[in-house]
Amino acid sequence: MEKDQLENRMRFAEHVLERQGAVPLDINQKNRELLGQRVTYRLGGVYYRIDHAEIEGKTFIILSATESKEYAGIGLMDDIQAISADAGDETIRRKLLEAMA
Repeated sequence: MEKDQLENRMRFAEHVLERQGAVPLDINQKNRELLGQRVTYRLGGVYYRIDHAEIEGKTFIILSATESKEYAGIGLMDDIQAISADAGDETIRRKLLEAMA
């Protein structure tokens, strides 16, 4: 998958979080810059971040989460859902919502 296509898919996933009421936070700036991590969002008492990974040559959008403000502040989260970056919008939306439930 081309880099710009992946960026568009990840932005779509972040937009799904925002439509659910997740609020982008200005935390973890050091690791965001150092490691290229994306924005952390908070919804209720849970912190989320969208990322990506390549597994056996296939690209996935990863939803990571933690309930710890301290862990979120340093970018330490558990991966809770992997979704093929080639999946359609509805599949990505559905899988994100299922993982957040």
